Amino acid sequence: MSDTFISVGLLILYFIVILVAAFGTKTGKMQEKSIEEFAVGNRGLGWVTVLFVMMGISITASTFTSWFSWGTEEGLIPQYYFVLSTLGFLFSYVYARKIWIWGRKFNLLTQPDFIQLRYECRPLTLFFAACSILIEAPWVIMEFASMGMVIQAVTHDAVGAKIGTVIVGIVVVSYILYSGMKSVAVTELVQGVISSAVIAIGFIFVVYRLWGGFGPLYQQVMEAAPDNLLISHGGDYTYEHWCSLIITGTLGIMAWASFFSRIYTSKSVTDVKRVSAWSAVICFIFSVMLYTVALGSTTIQSAVDAIGSQTSLFVVADLAFGPVFLGFCGIVVVAAGMSMVSVIMNSHGVIISENFIKPFYKKGELSSETRLKIARWSLLIYSVIGIGISLADLPALYNIAIIVNEGICQVVPVLVFGMYWKRSNKYGALAGFVAGLVVAISYAALSGSVTWNGGMVGLAVNIVIHVACGFIFPKDPHVDELFEVVKNYNAKEEALAAALKAKNKEAAAAKESME
Repeated sequence: MSDTFISVGLLILYFIVILVAAFGTKTGKMQEKSIEEFAVGNRGLGWVTVLFVMMGISITASTFTSWFSWGTEEGLIPQYYFVLSTLGFLFSYVYARKIWIWGRKFNLLTQPDFIQLRYECRPLTLFFAACSILIEAPWVIMEFASMGMVIQAVTHDAVGAKIGTVIVGIVVVSYILYSGMKSVAVTELVQGVISSAVIAIGFIFVVYRLWGGFGPLYQQVMEAAPDNLLISHGGDYTYEHWCSLIITGTLGIMAWASFFSRIYTSKSVTDVKRVSAWSAVICFIFSVMLYTVALGSTTIQSAVDAIGSQTSLFVVADLAFGPVFLGFCGIVVVAAGMSMVSVIMNSHGVIISENFIKPFYKKGELSSETRLKIARWSLLIYSVIGIGISLADLPALYNIAIIVNEGICQVVPVLVFGMYWKRSNKYGALAGFVAGLVVAISYAALSGSVTWNGGMVGLAVNIVIHVACGFIFPKDPHVDELFEVVKNYNAKEEALAAALKAKNKEAAAAKESME
């Protein structure tokens, strides 16, 4: 009972800290009731805050539950995850600049906004927006389910998984509805600091406590389960499968609709590049420590027994340092899940408002405040549906995630060709995207292959169609202007204009207060 009280007490304390940060700080409060502030924090978040917001796309609750348990069962194969998360952020160092510049110049709030800007095709934008939500929605469901499992595990079954899911859902939805990306950002900062300390530092002590060091850990795994030190896991997987997981996952990072929302929040191009570089470094360290402990856990029978319930991590944490460390690990996992779902749900609420409802009104008919209300209501309904589905019995979560990545990477040609190839057009984008999705999902559902996965096969078909259409149809006339915007972008002029705007705003506020 004392262990349960400690774990429950730490979780309650964590939720109090998060709610105070979201509702009780100036940083987490909306200064204006505008859709831009709700969606992207008025593009004024500091780079450290954006850093932790960005990392939330890679460090999720399911990595601590499903992936960790997978690593306990099969060793090296799930370690593709830290390779893809590192490469994904390194790639973003290159292309995030264009995304940010176009976002600032044309007041883009969502990923589909970029698609409409680049291809000027409303049907493509609507289809793209719908697919973005459908592709990302399973992650929301997985994260809510994972957080419920975590609360059940760290409270020693005192709080059931379904009740835990509902509790976390209420907390997350409350602060997103309050101020959107502003509250998301401040809570992500708190969550990120706690998570980094527990995993990057705490897990080093776990390795020495349970195995006597990194060398002895690998030696013990070699003796207990030598197949776990092979990527193929004794022939269960191929290196082609390993590579395809990395490629589709790496490309998939930039395909997330919520990824664009994260980039738009930055103050400058310099901040975007800094965030991308540090995200790659931190995610690499974070993931290596996590999956090394998962690999070693195969030598602990109680951790192996917990694979089915996807709670191997918590068995290891409790065994290493008892209920206090177990409670902190629970906080880290809940924090990771909250980070993921908060940004996705906020992004999807804005997509529904901006890309499904706003286009059916004449320009200027919907005020920014009205669009904000629509986004909030959309987010509330969306979250209720997501939480409801997550309460059902779900299979191994990493299987769902892998199939989702195979679908989401089909977005990549639409984005990359759109950013770097002037001949990319709406016909190739739409036809390639649809064909890639059909092939990827069909292949994944029917093949069961452990060589090249459906995502890779679909991606190949997607690219061929996209490129062919680029040469068949003429170049869109507005494309040259878009590329000139990036080519002629002057960061110093942008900074001076932003400083002048802020100064004028302060002066107007001071004048108003005097009056």
